[in-house]
Amino acid sequence: MRRRPPEALLHDLWAQGLLVGKQLRTVTGETVQIFHPGQANAEAGPDFVNACLLIDGTRWYGTVEVHSYSSDWTAHGHHQDPRYNSVILHVVLESDSATGRLQRADGSRLPELILAPYLPQSLRTLLYTFYRRPRLPLPCALQWEAVPASLRTSWVDALSQERLRQRARRIRARLAETAPDQLLYELLLTALGYAPNADPMRLLAQRLPLATVRTLPTLEDIEAALLGTAGLLETLQPGSLFTAAQCDALRNRFAKLQPQLRVPPLPALLWQRGKLRPANQPERRLVQAATWLAPAGWLRQHPIKQLQEALRHARPLTALRHLLCPDNARAPLGRQRTNVLLMNAIFPFMLALDLSDASQLHALLHLLPAERDQITRRFAQLGYVPPDAFYSQGLHQLYRAYCQPFRCLKCAIGRYLMGFTS
Repeated sequence: MRRRPPEALLHDLWAQGLLVGKQLRTVTGETVQIFHPGQANAEAGPDFVNACLLIDGTRWYGTVEVHSYSSDWTAHGHHQDPRYNSVILHVVLESDSATGRLQRADGSRLPELILAPYLPQSLRTLLYTFYRRPRLPLPCALQWEAVPASLRTSWVDALSQERLRQRARRIRARLAETAPDQLLYELLLTALGYAPNADPMRLLAQRLPLATVRTLPTLEDIEAALLGTAGLLETLQPGSLFTAAQCDALRNRFAKLQPQLRVPPLPALLWQRGKLRPANQPERRLVQAATWLAPAGWLRQHPIKQLQEALRHARPLTALRHLLCPDNARAPLGRQRTNVLLMNAIFPFMLALDLSDASQLHALLHLLPAERDQITRRFAQLGYVPPDAFYSQGLHQLYRAYCQPFRCLKCAIGRYLMGFTS
């Protein structure tokens, strides 16, 4: 009987980006290029979210599932779980009798990549390294204090700028196939969903495009269209958002709208709920988005012009926040989520469309408070607490692009610790 390697090892191999840049092929011969392996998913659902891959010349955004063997896909019930319809690649260590025969719950074929031929070392060596390595928050944790503070600061500064430029480049690439207003709508909904629900939010924005939403005459129609197309109306319960009568009214309204919308609802199981605070539940997030799309909402008409006007305001940050969180919102966004939308959607979009220069956006980031999350806490353990969002964004770039894939030789801090010139 084969000894099963720990899936944590396979997760590490994928997350570290060791296959980025390699010539890969699926089990059916399709070429695979990894642009971004994705981020580890701590919630229920696929192992990695927000991955970006080029498969046989087509760029895909979605999730990645990692297993020891192909048959684990069906053994774990993923072939019957609509949440796994977003998986764009199934990564397994070794093939077995199920290899090349897997399908998603929607019946579509599942591309598979076998890791074994591409491992940088023998599995025995990788296992030994995996079990023997120290569990540190960062690869250079034990030597962090030896790095001059000026070098750390200048490198994080440069990486914050790099992060914003990279995001803007990805947005420019998508502008070739997506109208600016629609792309802004997709970016905002994706950022509103946070990591657990980023993919279903993106799918919703594509399934119910902005041009269609703009034809709906009332806020109630828009709420019904968003919640109904998301597949969330059937299980909608009365509470802080809606009364029982309002829930019934939304369901009736969506039934009348469906012939006009002509789009099937997403499977409700796509949405993640585990460990989410009430403020992050998808129903509340969609009600917040509906405010932007209502007849008086800022996404309804000329949103790019409104972004430009906000930037010209005497207090641009206040004006931008007011767009995202107007006074008449049914479920107002919190300040923290508003800041995330600015950092992850609005600022990169404005740079991509040349609505602002980078220096102005850097200045606005300096005015935002630093993020407090798993990544910044890793650096806080070493005594480095970012003073504002500009530097916390730099730490995110440092961790995602250099620490996680162990690109220490490309990192100014790593090169200094190894005796190379910066």
